[in-house]
Amino acid sequence: MRILALDDDTSVLESLRRILKEEGCTVTCFQDAAEAATDTASSEYDLILVDYKMPEKNGAWFMKNARIPNETKVLLMTAYAQKDIIDDMFKNGISGYLIKPFDRDELMRHIRFHVDN
Repeated sequence: MRILALDDDTSVLESLRRILKEEGCTVTCFQDAAEAATDTASSEYDLILVDYKMPEKNGAWFMKNARIPNETKVLLMTAYAQKDIIDDMFKNGISGYLIKPFDRDELMRHIRFHVDN
């Protein structure tokens, strides 16, 4: 499974990279929404994990500017479980969300559910 992970927190990205590689996934990590959006124009992913709150451009900006095929699932990762943020991200195309902090089991349970359905 090919996964794009977008988060401005390097420790989150390193944890995701380690866990997902151990699960047999190929992971491409970005800390910048504009760079990640540019990458989606030339790369295909089975799943995208996107943070909401980031400096300069947030997760909503990414969702509006990335070229994401309909079959690619997108999960929001956020510590800000605010209804307006989650509603906005669903309007922009996410499939589901994870509240930070989450553990390996929760991450993989969400990924399997969204990718297999």
